Amino acid sequence: MALSVRMQMSGAPAKISGLGLISRAIARGVIGLVAWTGSACAAQASAKVSPEAVAAFSPVPVVVRSFEAIHLGLAYAASHSGTRIFVGSGGSMLPLYRDQTVVVTQRISMADLRAGMTVAYVGESGRPVAHVLVKKTFGGWVAMGFGNKASDSALVTRDNLIGVVVKAFEPTNSPLVALLDEARMRDSVAAMP
Repeated sequence: MALSVRMQMSGAPAKISGLGLISRAIARGVIGLVAWTGSACAAQASAKVSPEAVAAFSPVPVVVRSFEAIHLGLAYAASHSGTRIFVGSGGSMLPLYRDQTVVVTQRISMADLRAGMTVAYVGESGRPVAHVLVKKTFGGWVAMGFGNKASDSALVTRDNLIGVVVKAFEPTNSPLVALLDEARMRDSVAAMP
């Protein structure tokens, strides 16, 4: 699952053409949602991690309304230091995380990583990817999409690790559509002093 750019936590409003006045966090999220890429999976020797290990270490997504997914992710990140929020893209993590699931990552030490954890890391393409840790090697961790048949070509290392997924919010519909709908509603409702 490829991830969008990090959504910042600044509360200052920003004006985006056609969207009206919205917070910078939401503005950056909209930009990140539009700039998704596919996941980078290579033909490394396939190694699987048990579904039980994934269930033990990777959070099950909470299904919520579309716009609520982003709000819950931002609220969690605001109250927990060292966290970042991303919106996933692609089907490599099915059936655990579907396309457009909002995930929150927490910084973690390499020594605390375990097989079955879903981590976010900078993949070979230079973009963030969220995949499951399969096995530890001398050079780093082998990761792969839960729904993929092959492991990723890049290892998860101290240098490219973003964090472990600690929360996941699965929107009932596209969060991007929800953001645009809310922005349109804000522009069409007259202010009443």
